Amino acid sequence: MWEKIKQQLRQGRTLMAFTFLHGMGRALGMVAPLVVAKSFSAEAFGSYSLAVMIVFFFSMLLTVSPQTPFIVFANQEKSETGRINKAFSVQLTFLVLSLFVFAAVTFPLHRGITRFAGIEFADLFFVFAAFVGIALKTFLCSLFMALGQRIRSSLAESLFGVLILIFILLLYRLDRISLRAVLLVYPVASVILLAAFIGMVDFKVLLPFRLERKCFAGMLGFTKWVFLGATAVYFINWGDNLILRCYVSMDAIGNYNLGYQIFKGMATLALGVSAYFLPFINQHVHDSAKINNYLFNKMRKLFLLGVVLIALVFVAAPYFFELVYQGSYPDATAVLRVLLLGSVTIVYTSLYKPVLDAFKRYKFTHTVNAVQVLLNLLLDLVLVPSMGILGAAVATVVACLAKMVAYELYFRLKIVKLVEKGLT
Repeated sequence: MWEKIKQQLRQGRTLMAFTFLHGMGRALGMVAPLVVAKSFSAEAFGSYSLAVMIVFFFSMLLTVSPQTPFIVFANQEKSETGRINKAFSVQLTFLVLSLFVFAAVTFPLHRGITRFAGIEFADLFFVFAAFVGIALKTFLCSLFMALGQRIRSSLAESLFGVLILIFILLLYRLDRISLRAVLLVYPVASVILLAAFIGMVDFKVLLPFRLERKCFAGMLGFTKWVFLGATAVYFINWGDNLILRCYVSMDAIGNYNLGYQIFKGMATLALGVSAYFLPFINQHVHDSAKINNYLFNKMRKLFLLGVVLIALVFVAAPYFFELVYQGSYPDATAVLRVLLLGSVTIVYTSLYKPVLDAFKRYKFTHTVNAVQVLLNLLLDLVLVPSMGILGAAVATVVACLAKMVAYELYFRLKIVKLVEKGLT
């Protein structure tokens, strides 16, 4: 019994460490654009935001979506053979194909893409370089996850964020920062990352290379379903820009994305708190008393704390933008203040999320994400032509509010009885 308890404690510490390091890497990734915005004009930052949007669109589709299938198939293969060479061979093939697909799509369509992002054709090569950098980082992190080395995966994620921020700060200090220089930071950081971690990889379980048709078909089929959920998440974060590009100027897009960057960082923090409680809820999912204590005690206190922090940011926003950006982004404050209203709903729904995950309500959460995207885009089409970037912010808030209402109703109609019975 004592050994079992110690094992659970070790697992809990590992999960907490993984969550912290993984979250820190993402948080640093959110800080880097704020430094870029300091050196760029609003118009240049708008082009940068749209260029990065293209990079992350293809990253989400071509490199992030295959992650979960790779991890699942690799774990199954390892339990059977002690190796993961088949799954690794497929994943490596996916990586190479992703590079070809990116080039095959973006370069022939360069006129539309460069016009959309407000960049030159030569800049597209640097966009491709940024995609390569993120693809290599994602490949390495997913490899460690497939090998069961979660802490190394989160360390790699965190180090990548640190390197990105260090290089961008260095460019800023040397007054060498530009769109192309910032995009080149990603492949440089990925090369350093590979050099630092390649010695930790056990190639005995990865080789020989064996591309098996059955494994390829299975992972590809799995990836198609993950792709749907990943696409919804992508459009939640970036979809507003598609509509804004049709109706507002590039400097307005820069103002919007600066405010949205801080809003997105706060959402990431809220999801990190949610992930912290997931192990506890999973462990006690049959214990109604402890789940109710979380729902009606801890959750209320955390929500109140979140509202207080959001209120502080709301008050401090104009002083922060004036101090750091000195009037270069005059509309970012208004955008952020509107979006902060949506942050309140995100804090609330994120605290429900670990309960829904523990009760395996993945279908519901993915469906709500898809509906949120559609509602957000429809509201953008209605509001942006008349309200500009504030219309996009309002659309985001309303979509977040609709998601919160859906979570609340679903919880009261479907989950409350399960909590009372302590059943899954």
